[in-house]
Amino acid sequence: MSRTAIFMIFILIDLAIVAGVVWCVFQRLTVGKYLIPAIVLFTLNGVWLVVMTIKKTPHGAQNKKP
Repeated sequence: MSRTAIFMIFILIDLAIVAGVVWCVFQRLTVGKYLIPAIVLFTLNGVWLVVMTIKKTPHGAQNKKP
């Protein structure tokens, strides 16, 4: 999977989380029911992005000198 695909998946998941929060607001749910799960999902999505980016980075890329 390319870095572009990884980043596009990250963006789509973030937009889905935001859409879920907006839907919850319009359904007049209490803030505690959707804010904490949204924060957890945003955090897990960020961790996923970091892990996938590190996995995609070649092993010798960190040690190369310009």
